[in-house]
This record gives sequence, C-alpha cells and structure tokens, in this order.
Amino acid sequence: MSDSEASSGRYVQQHRGTNDDYSAYYAGMDQSMQQKVALTTAYFPTRGTLADMGCGSGSGSFDLACLYPGLQVVGVDVAQASIAYAAAHYQRANLSYRLGDIAQPIFPPDSLDGVLNSSVFHHLTSFNDFSLAPVHAALAHQAQALRDGGTLIIRDFVIPRGPHEVLLDLPIARPTAPPDAAPTGVHALPSAQLFEHFCATWRSSVNPQGPVPFHALLDTRPGWRRYRVSLRAATEFILRKDYRTDWEAECKEEYTYLSQDGFEAALRSLGLRVVISQELHNPWIVENRFLGQFFLYDLHEQPLPFPPTNYLIVGEKVRRHEGVSFSMALSSLDDSLPHNAPPSPPPFLQRSLHEHVQTGQVLELVERPHPVVDLIPWMRARGQILVFGRKGFPRPLIAAAAQQPGDLASPNLDGAEAAGYLTEPVSAMSAHPVFDLAAAQAVLRRRSDLQAQWVADCQPGLAYFTSPGGLNERVRSYLLELALPPGDLDPDGLPEQAGDAPNHTPFSSAGTVRPIVARQLLRAAQVGGLLDARLELNTYHLFARLGESCGPWIGTAVLLREQPPLPTPLSVEDLFAHCAQPVPASYRPPSAAPPGNFLRLLRAHIVEKTPHGQPLRHADLDLALPAKLSCNTVSVLPVLRTPQGDFVGLELRDLPAVQAQRGQGRLLTCPAWRLPRTVRGLEPAEAWLCQQLLVMFRLRALRTFRLGGKYYPAAGATPEVVYPLAVEVDVKSAQHSTLSFVSLDALIAQRSQLEDGHLLIAASRLWHALRPPSAP
Repeated sequence: MSDSEASSGRYVQQHRGTNDDYSAYYAGMDQSMQQKVALTTAYFPTRGTLADMGCGSGSGSFDLACLYPGLQVVGVDVAQASIAYAAAHYQRANLSYRLGDIAQPIFPPDSLDGVLNSSVFHHLTSFNDFSLAPVHAALAHQAQALRDGGTLIIRDFVIPRGPHEVLLDLPIARPTAPPDAAPTGVHALPSAQLFEHFCATWRSSVNPQGPVPFHALLDTRPGWRRYRVSLRAATEFILRKDYRTDWEAECKEEYTYLSQDGFEAALRSLGLRVVISQELHNPWIVENRFLGQFFLYDLHEQPLPFPPTNYLIVGEKVRRHEGVSFSMALSSLDDSLPHNAPPSPPPFLQRSLHEHVQTGQVLELVERPHPVVDLIPWMRARGQILVFGRKGFPRPLIAAAAQQPGDLASPNLDGAEAAGYLTEPVSAMSAHPVFDLAAAQAVLRRRSDLQAQWVADCQPGLAYFTSPGGLNERVRSYLLELALPPGDLDPDGLPEQAGDAPNHTPFSSAGTVRPIVARQLLRAAQVGGLLDARLELNTYHLFARLGESCGPWIGTAVLLREQPPLPTPLSVEDLFAHCAQPVPASYRPPSAAPPGNFLRLLRAHIVEKTPHGQPLRHADLDLALPAKLSCNTVSVLPVLRTPQGDFVGLELRDLPAVQAQRGQGRLLTCPAWRLPRTVRGLEPAEAWLCQQLLVMFRLRALRTFRLGGKYYPAAGATPEVVYPLAVEVDVKSAQHSTLSFVSLDALIAQRSQLEDGHLLIAASRLWHALRPPSAP
C-alpha cells in the first residue's frame, strides 16, 4: 500500500510502513498461527470453498490450504500490501487471494462452506468509531454467503466475565533493558507508569472522549502499585502491555467489543447454531506475560482468574427446519410426586447403592440401560490419517450444572457456558457381549451415513470407565479401518457421501459425520477446542497401533527439572500384576437402604429453539449431579524427572463401578477430585489440589501444568467437566508417598491395559507434551 493509497482508506492507522516492517510484524503474528489453525480445523469442512477473512501475511491461509488439498481457500484482506505480500510468499494451487473490506458483501449467497475470522472484527469496530454496526453487517454478509451446513468461525477478543470494577497490582520497577540497547520511550516505562500513560491516551467505546477513569490506591507490597479500575480497561491493558514496539498502533484499537453472550446471540439470530463458545488462555502468553507480572482481585481482595487471551466461537448454518439453541428446566426425580400428578415415564438412569464391606460406607452409582460402544472409523488419504466423528451432535445436558438455582449452581472453572453441541465418536448402546464386524456395520448403518461395506477391518480399541466415581459405565471402543472403492472417493481420496447422520435424537438433527485430520484433532484438544475426551483418547490409541507420530504438542509447555534418582522405582508390570490379583469383593448391597447423599437424579425438560427463539422440539432427559459438590473435576498426574527418566504417581483404588463391571474393584487411576462449589476458577483449583496432594498423598507440589483443554467424560448422563493437570512433585516426598511411581514411557507402552478414562487422557497428553514430535 503506497502512502497515497493508505491515506485514503478508513484503515490507514493499521499501516505499519515498509515491506520490511510488514515482515517483522507478520513474523510476530505467525508464532501463534499453529494454535489458531489447531483451534479451527476441527470444525472446518475438508473440501469446498473457505474464506479466510483478514488473512494478513497469508500464512494461516497457506496452512489451511496445505492441510486440506481439496479445500479452495480464499484469503481476503482490506490492505493491498497484505494481499501482495501473501501472494508473493504463500502460493498453492488451491489458494487464492482477494482484496476486500469484510464489512461489505464479498461473496455471493450460498457460495462458501467455511468462513474464518481470526483477530479481524476488533479492527472493524476500532476504525469505525467503535461502532458494532460493521461487525453485525459483516456477520450478516458471511452468514448469507454460507451454504447450509457451512461453518463460521470467529477467533478474537471478548469482553471478560467478572465484576465491573477490580483491583489491579502492577510492578513499579523498570523493565529489563534489551541486550542491544537501553530502553527508551514506552520501552523504559515500568508497568505501573505505562498503565497510567495508557489510561490517559487510550480511547474506546466506553471512554471515547476522555481518559480511562482509575484510582491509585495505597501500595500493598514493596515494589508494586495498586489501582482500582474497570475489569474491561484492566484487560485491555493486560493484553497489550508487552506490545511496546507497536504501542501507538495497538492503542488505536479496542480489543474487547462484544461479550460471549453478545457473540452467541448474534450468530443465532442469523440462523447459525453455536457449536462451541469458549474463552481461551494462550499457554505461552499466560506463562510468559501473565504469571507474576500482575495480580487481579475483586473489590473484596479475592483473587480473580486471568482474563482470556482470546475467544473462539463456531457457528454452523442450519436448515430452516433445524434448531440453534436449547433452554432447560430441571426437576428432581428424587422427590415424591403429588397424588394427582400425571404418570411420569420411568427414569432413564438407574441408581444403585454399594456398601463397603470393611468401612460400611455407602457409595452411589448411576447407570444407563445398556453398555456404550464407541466406533472410530478411520482411513488414510493423501498421506494423512483421518478419523470420522459426529460434529454438532446435540448434548444439551452439559449446560445443566450452571442452570441450577442459587448455591446449587456450579459453573465451569473457566467461566465458559456450554453451547450444547459436541464433536464426538459414532456411538451406540449395545448389550451384545461379542461385538464383531457385523455388529459394527449395523451401528454404522443406524448412526452414520458411512456405508457398511466400506469397513475393511474391525479391531478392538480400548475399554475405559468414563467417570468411575459416580457412573457405572465401562465403554468399549473399536477401530474401524475404511477401504473405499475408487468410485466412492472424490479427487482428494475422501468419501463422496460423508454428511448428515441419521437422526435418532429427539431434536431436529443429529449433526454430521465428517472426517477430521487426526493430528489436528489432538492439537485442538491441547488448546481447548475439542470437548469430548473419548474421540481424543482413541485417536492416541490409533497412532500407537499404527506406530506413527502424533505430531508436535502445542499446549502448555511442560518443563521439568531433573531431580535425584528414585531409589527403588516400581515396574509397570509389577503394578499391573498387583492390580490383577484376585481379591474378595469390597462392596455389597447395603443391609438397609439409606437415602443417597452424593448424587441427585434430575429430569431436564429441554426445549430446542429456532433462530428467532420459537420452540421447535421438546424432550425430557435424565441426568446425575453431585448433591453437595460441584460438577468440576480436576484429574492430577504427579510427575517428576530423574536420570532414570520421567515417572508418574498412580493410585490403586477399589471402586464399586469397577467391581460391578469386572467382578473385582481394583482400578489403576490418577488422583482426581470433584471440587467444592466454593472453588471457582482454575488458579484457586490448582492451589486447592496441591494442598490435597500434600494431605492425602504426602506429596509436595513444585509446579502445576495444564494438560490441554477441559473435557466432558459422559455428556449423555452428567454435565461433569474434567480439567486435567500435571503436577511436578518433589522426589523426596515421592519416596514416602502412598502413590506408586512408575515410568511414564513404560506406562504408555501398555496403554491398552489402562481402564480409567481420566488416567488415559492425562498420561497420553503428558507423554505427548514431553516427547519429541517424531516419537511414535
């Protein structure tokens, strides 16, 4: 873009100078491109036409085009210089570029299969007097351009959740000087002084004409200054405090322009179903720019979680007869009905009580009518492994935890509301003790549009307890290799007919069955973009079966320091042998029938709604919730590194669900806890669990690491959500712990013998994070 061209455009303030300046700017952006691509590709079509709005350097468009050769990717940008740079540096046969202002119509109606908006909409508001009108106009144009079933993705910033005003602590020491020069200008300002400069000069939709109001309070600790300011302004400063090289350009933008509710309402009003709506925390930013660099509190001086670094919302354009959202009303199945009440259908979930033989403790379980099987169809195409999953499958119960009244509500630790649609395996309930090729083909006919004759091989996968503390469920999985005749393949080697799943649900659709690049699926889970654990753990198992690499880990880096050796480490073989030894039954039916006090059985009356909020379908679904605890679970894998290798701490537990399924109750697990309702936020949860490790297992925690995103282990029966963590522990405390420490490599080599779903996920993610990308 020449100076004359730039001066005539609305977005002139985004211009950053010469081509060399653009190269440096794009180099900084592209460091996070891997995460952006991973977050989005689990939801994109593998063919058709996709528009990458605000494509910038073209790097992300190029990555998408490389990933899906059958997908025509069109990069769109308002800056001629960006289009020229992208066309010169990133070229492919299925990649093109187009100059255009995304606030205006660019593509004709029903012409696109996907639209990606990555960090672009906040430019529309910032350079249009902070008006939201261009954003809503752009969304309307994009929704109109999508075909039915097309996907619209927004990855941008979001107005943070929390109190209106907060306390922000910032250091008053000067930043470390760059190695080649002494800092000058904003580079020389301590964070506290930079904040005051920011408040004086930055303008937004909240303060368009004047400075950001704030109050400097008494310093609470040496070297720090405390401010009282709005959470939104604090977040705006926190997100840009390290972008000092382009400080003036960054301060001409408003990052936070819509709330999560606002995004969701905007998409639904346009006929898009919200598939995922998730606050994100970039692990590198949290590690390098948040931890120890500021502290955030409410006005009662209670710590607040870090604001999200980004936000992801995915919308799917539905047909006119399909719904886009759910509402819910909960009633208890435990309460006796009035004499004049109409008869109610029998509960779908059954409760059972189990008394421990030695202690007399009575534990509760719920179970579905029949066992569940997960099918993982997979195939190779153009050198990539593809797995087939159900995208957009309706799971409204995952929102039930936040729907309860008052103190009973237990919102997710990350503050995100569940949208009610998941990407998950093709699954079904099956009571057959022998599940073979014919049975797999029968399930495929009922649950997907994949042709039964395409299944060339059916191999047993894993057997896992999804949530053994409260759910009597042991899922079996099967890996189905697909081999399609050439006539059933498109030019990219993909099934011609993959699409809508047969609708066996009470709602307007059962989503679509579609192929997903297996490595991208794992990456999506690592950064919070995949909420079903079963599809992920079976994909890890598939890679192990094939002896192939899972690719690079892009979640939080797990950096362990080497500690002294463990004197007598236990072998995995000995631990498995001990676990398999026959023992007397630990649980029996209770002599009396005491009322249950751990689980509540509820019935949810679900109403599926149209884009305009009109009722479409009704259904009654049963679910189980903890009576006194929250629906948030933390699973913890203690880990330490020694000259002998990496070791993890495992617990051997007696559980009634395991005894009911296998005849004896011993299960090898990682420690896991349902959190009290008073623990809200990931940082308080990490502090709470470190205390539990010390009290229960005599382990001293050194550092915690988040092992990828959260997941729902059994979304059809409970809204329980699990946050997997690795905790580096002190080797001296490990020697005296009640946990058994075994080699992580040896444990992964025998992954198929693990049956605790939480342990399978945590061990697989931790091993992935610690091993080189080429490791099979």
